[in-house]
Amino acid sequence: MTGKIWILGSAQVLALAALCAVSAELLTAYSDSTGNIGAVLFNLIFFMALYGAPALLVRELARRLGWGWPSLLLLCAALGVLQACIIDQSMFAEQYHGYAGWEESRSATLIPEFGISAHNAYNFIIGHVIFSYAGPIAIAEAWWPKRAETPWLRPFGIIVAAVFYVGSAALIMFDPESQSASQAQLIVSWLLVAACFLTAALIGRIDKSARSTPTRRVSLLVVLAVTFPVAALSNFAGEDWLGVVVGLGSTILILAMIIRLRMRFVWTPRHSAAVALGYLLSRGVLAFTYFPLLGEVAPLPKYLHNAAMLAVVLTAGVIALRVGGSRDR
Repeated sequence: MTGKIWILGSAQVLALAALCAVSAELLTAYSDSTGNIGAVLFNLIFFMALYGAPALLVRELARRLGWGWPSLLLLCAALGVLQACIIDQSMFAEQYHGYAGWEESRSATLIPEFGISAHNAYNFIIGHVIFSYAGPIAIAEAWWPKRAETPWLRPFGIIVAAVFYVGSAALIMFDPESQSASQAQLIVSWLLVAACFLTAALIGRIDKSARSTPTRRVSLLVVLAVTFPVAALSNFAGEDWLGVVVGLGSTILILAMIIRLRMRFVWTPRHSAAVALGYLLSRGVLAFTYFPLLGEVAPLPKYLHNAAMLAVVLTAGVIALRVGGSRDR
């Protein structure tokens, strides 16, 4: 039995890393690798290291210290700042790898004093928190709810994840196109990363206090049905100031819904997965509405790619919401 548990646990870890790669990059289908099977497989492995490895590391830190989701979300925010502001520095780039519409999108909500776009700040940081890290973690934990709050990695696994993350991040950081930030911007970014970690630690200690236990249950489908359209609204809101307001508003609305439901109803890992699935489905549906921003991709491979990535997300979500439910008891 121990060997079987180890195999299932290892599969869960690898599947989480793969889901991070899909959700963070492949689901959006914005690059010229879209529909190219060889390129997609290479990107899957690379992005498992870039996004999956740190997701596993911050999850491991939070679960080993007994921290809840508020602290874990802050750790994910630290990773988001690290990725967008320090590793690839896309937050500060006036042009980035030749992506179409980058300059126009950036200038629409540019804040000259900080050298950043308000829309990019929302899209990159919140996007990384939800799609690159927290969303996949929530879905993966619901595959096996009894292990949702327990550590998954042994010391060797932690070392491997750290090596893969540092290695993949270094490859991007040494790319000349990923060196757009000024010294002041880098210093502020590192301070924000540190602030996220310190706040996560503070909230983690407070979150351990005793709380009342609700007995009423709320349907997973209700949570999913509310999350999906609200998340989709932010995706279709545009890249101007109105889009920033709608995006932030939708995020706050979903966060308020979660807090309210957690206070009044039983909240399980599957409910967290339902929220995550709503977000991921909204991104997968949006990807059908545009063509890649880089290179030329024919319609057939583009739509096959969209369908395949959406199928991956749906499969992961069904396992979390239905199969995972049999392990709640």
